[in-house]
Amino acid sequence: MIKSASIIGEIKSSSLKLKNKKDLVLLRSKYLGKKSLLASAMADLAQLKGAQRAKLGRELNSLKESIEAVLASAQTRLEDLENQTQYQPFDISSPGKSLSSESRVGHLHPVSLVLKETYQIFTELGFAIVDSPEIESDWFNFEALNMPATHPAREMQDTFYIKNSNQKFLPRTHTSGMQVRFMLENKPPFKIIVPGKVFRSENEDATHSWSFNQVEGLVVGKGVSMANLKGALLQIVKRQLGKETEIRFRPSYFPYTEPSVELDAKYNGKWLELGGAGMVHPDVLKKGGIDTEQYSGFAFGWGVERIAVIKYNIDDLRQLWRPKIEFLEQF
Repeated sequence: MIKSASIIGEIKSSSLKLKNKKDLVLLRSKYLGKKSLLASAMADLAQLKGAQRAKLGRELNSLKESIEAVLASAQTRLEDLENQTQYQPFDISSPGKSLSSESRVGHLHPVSLVLKETYQIFTELGFAIVDSPEIESDWFNFEALNMPATHPAREMQDTFYIKNSNQKFLPRTHTSGMQVRFMLENKPPFKIIVPGKVFRSENEDATHSWSFNQVEGLVVGKGVSMANLKGALLQIVKRQLGKETEIRFRPSYFPYTEPSVELDAKYNGKWLELGGAGMVHPDVLKKGGIDTEQYSGFAFGWGVERIAVIKYNIDDLRQLWRPKIEFLEQF
């Protein structure tokens, strides 16, 4: 038997002692979480019948509403307290901080600068930014993208695997695994980018790394074509590297696009490889639940470090992750 008055008294007392939002989350979990007394009582309702079930159901719903009201009040109090702390008045005539070597002001890393600019460019073009899991299943990372277990394209990407009793997991080798995940949960048309760190079986050198940041793009809609792909990439590259930048496509092969191309940019008089692109393979669209008779799409992807190397004229991308403050201070 749940004693509603006692529980409400308890949570009111506890809510007054909260110091931050983390404490609020823990309190919410205690009284409304899956393992809470209320959740257990709700589950037991199925065993009751008729009037008894209806009566207890009303009591539990009323208790839940009371708990939520107490938590909402506690949240408001914490937010007011946070605002009071954050926006304290200050004297704008007082001296600023010293910029001596003992108290230098930090700045964003070159890769963070490129990512910040990338987000701005894509959101201005109507793309949504989508997060994806760093630990991905073998199916989404390879199988759903037309790379079965024996496919040779895996050899260039295969990395560590995490095994359980049901399926294989691995640190994602590209953010392309989000393509089918997103399509299964959303209806076209849509335009998204999927940024994130990826991990590969790769020998490090001046232009390659076993771990790097990637930006994947996916556009699906009616009548989407290669012309749309080239037009979009030209606009994106011009915004990222400058209005005078040119692009070109070279034929290539990726299991999950057909046709597939390599994207090059002419920057400061030199043609430089940026990444891969192409029309999304019909089989991949079908695995995402997309009707290929009505919709088509294109995808593209490149490494963020590669853009940073080009943009800031860095001769070795490994410099980006070496702990050399004097190098990073240049940006």
